[in-house]
Amino acid sequence: YANALDMILTGKSLRADKAKKMGLVDLVVDPAALEQVAISQAQGLISGTVKPTKRKRDWMSFLMEATPLRSVMFSKAKETVDKNSGGHYPAPYAIIDVLKNNFGKSKAVHLEDEAAKFAKLAATPESEALIGLFHGTTAVKKHNFGKPTQPIKKVAVLGAGLMGAGIAQVSVDNGKYAVLLKDKDLAGVSRGEKVIVDELSAKLKKKRITNYEFCDTTSRLTPLHDGIASWQKHFATADIVIEAVFEELGVKHVVLKDMEAVLSEHAIFASNTSAIPIGKIAEGAKRPERVIGMHYFSPVPKMPLLEIILHSGTAPEVAAAAMEVGTRQGKTPIFVKDVPGFYVNRCLSPFMVEVVALAMQGVDLTVIDKAMKSFGMPVGPITLSDEVGIDISCHVGTFMAKADLGVRMNGGDPRLMSSMVEKGWLGKKTGKGFYLYPKDAKKGAAKQLNPEMLTMLKQVRLEGGHGDKPANVSVEDIQMRIITRFINEAAYCLQDGIIRAPADGDIGAVFGIGFPPFLGGPFRMLDIKGTQRIVDTMYRFRDTITDKNGHPALQFEPAQILKDYAASGKKFHGA
Repeated sequence: YANALDMILTGKSLRADKAKKMGLVDLVVDPAALEQVAISQAQGLISGTVKPTKRKRDWMSFLMEATPLRSVMFSKAKETVDKNSGGHYPAPYAIIDVLKNNFGKSKAVHLEDEAAKFAKLAATPESEALIGLFHGTTAVKKHNFGKPTQPIKKVAVLGAGLMGAGIAQVSVDNGKYAVLLKDKDLAGVSRGEKVIVDELSAKLKKKRITNYEFCDTTSRLTPLHDGIASWQKHFATADIVIEAVFEELGVKHVVLKDMEAVLSEHAIFASNTSAIPIGKIAEGAKRPERVIGMHYFSPVPKMPLLEIILHSGTAPEVAAAAMEVGTRQGKTPIFVKDVPGFYVNRCLSPFMVEVVALAMQGVDLTVIDKAMKSFGMPVGPITLSDEVGIDISCHVGTFMAKADLGVRMNGGDPRLMSSMVEKGWLGKKTGKGFYLYPKDAKKGAAKQLNPEMLTMLKQVRLEGGHGDKPANVSVEDIQMRIITRFINEAAYCLQDGIIRAPADGDIGAVFGIGFPPFLGGPFRMLDIKGTQRIVDTMYRFRDTITDKNGHPALQFEPAQILKDYAASGKKFHGA
């Protein structure tokens, strides 16, 4: 029962040898002999020469199933579900109820109870949200760009840092491409290569791949650097180059110019920029029609989203090729219009501004983190900033504040993060950010806020006229103030044609930043919770949260599309 509970609640798959050891399967055979053995076993069962194997219960199973300790087993299962799901998903609890309440009863009773509970679960908002995401992953891949005119066989990645190594890894491992990984020097490319080989070695150790697959994959990876005279000859054979260099427009222009001098005319130049418009990068390019944006999310091997960004001159077959590459890499790509921040970072920027606004108001940072975790986010926004890097968060925030969002970026104060960058408190990577990350920290130990940062926060609050008193804001208001900023910007993106459809917005939010899957994304959440209810909440924030001059918080003014849908009762995902 303990093994069954674990498998049913987590959906884990098992290796064949472990399944046999557990008694889940009777025989493990070579694939080449599968049909022959299966027929032989079936004939044996008919003739009686093969007997069904009865599961032998060991002493631990006996204690957990045939004694009062059984209740402990189910209690521990519920505790695990509480911890992993936050209580947001009803299905695991229904599974536990079926197994617990029908223990020792007939299979027919089990199945009848299971069917009744399944029917109820199928009609829940969570079911609607998750089914919507399932269908959305297929819908977002449909396009009218045709097919690539040139097959993509070799992928080159420029920059072997965290992002570059990750892009190279999914290209060589999932995509099965021949991959060139280049950095400026041997030390840089060696670090990137080591990351990839270490990840593959871990898969080999866990028997997720064979030794042959390990050798085959690593053989398709070619590390290069400026000191290797032949690197240009290698790059001349690449079908697509994905750059993951420093996030500055001038640097991107230099890299593009250098690459166009080396690449073949059919080769595609893809930028992994997180916010810079692709049209700006393509300015001055010899072949601007071969330039496209492919924005990956960190860590690349784990984050499933890929934003594909076309500028006004990108050729349709280039877009089709980017979709093909992303899909083979194991990503779920969405097409996004070429605007500052694209889709996810464009929505995330007002979201993070509101986090800072709450901090300036005097809300405890750990309370903000816990509130958004309980809302269903994978990590709190303060922790997210530390993990992404304060320098990167600050850079994107500064860039977006100067972009085209206007009052929708109101409410925050950039001085805290910029001062932290000056001090070198860049988050987890430097051991100090909003939280402290000591090298000798015990696994599972609670994070501690950086006391120096708290002193700086107090000073910034005083200088900004926010005072130094703590604020008493309810958990629900913390959650809704932050999430409505994201939802409102997502609505603007749909209204302005930055995304093609609500499904793209939902997939982008869930797969890009971990928007709670049980809510289905911002547009599904609007359908489930009611657009009118969300709009009314935003009006309340607009009218009750004022700046030091008494002006209303116009950053909460709903997008026109939200007002229209609220007035008509229309849903974003149909009836």
